[in-house]
Amino acid sequence: MAKHICALCGAELNLLSEQKLADGNYICRKVCSKKCLKYFDKVRATLDSVKSHIEQVEFGTKVWEQIFVPLQKTKNKEEKLVPCGTGPEIIISPSTGLIALKETRYKIFIFGKSVHACVFRVADLYSYEYETEVVKNSEGKEETKHYCRLLFHNVPGLYEFRIGLNGEKGFKNVEKYFDTMFGIQKTLGNMKNTFKQQLDAAKAVAGAVKAVKDGTVNEEIAENAVNAVNNMQFGDRTKWIEKADAALASVK
Repeated sequence: MAKHICALCGAELNLLSEQKLADGNYICRKVCSKKCLKYFDKVRATLDSVKSHIEQVEFGTKVWEQIFVPLQKTKNKEEKLVPCGTGPEIIISPSTGLIALKETRYKIFIFGKSVHACVFRVADLYSYEYETEVVKNSEGKEETKHYCRLLFHNVPGLYEFRIGLNGEKGFKNVEKYFDTMFGIQKTLGNMKNTFKQQLDAAKAVAGAVKAVKDGTVNEEIAENAVNAVNNMQFGDRTKWIEKADAALASVK
């Protein structure tokens, strides 16, 4: 039986050391698979999405260390981070407009601690939905688990995950937080000033089309058209985009 090769590091694999991806490629469990967060579904992933996720984790871990760790130590209440839900660890930073999905690992029990993270812009969150799941506890009795599933747009790699909640009331708290703090509604299309956003989007797209015909199209015109369409779908998140991009640009 032919052995497979890790598509990332070239290591020779066997049944115990290989992780098969959705596109038929294989990666090694010992090294490359561990570069991914445990919340990333490798079974449904392609090689390209795994590569994107590994880059996402590498950069996200830097963001965690350089932005989130210092913010945890501040005494300024406006700068304090807000924990959301119960495991996995998701921390929201209102001052930067960023969301961190944090995974803490230990080599042996509580020793050899390391933190890995993916960081998202709050402005890229476009859906968060309430979910329940019936499972059996350690005593064999059925109990209902409550979750909030978050979905981000325009994000390569890991773009969807769920957090645990303390009952349906926990989701109401999450819903209220995102709405009041960031003005983000949980369902698409439920935005204020929809008519104005549609009108702005139509004007921007019409301007871009005209620019193409005139041969005067440039990056600014194209970007304005894209932003207008996004505003129509997701509401005006310019402020949060600017905050997040400024924070991310500071990471070395």
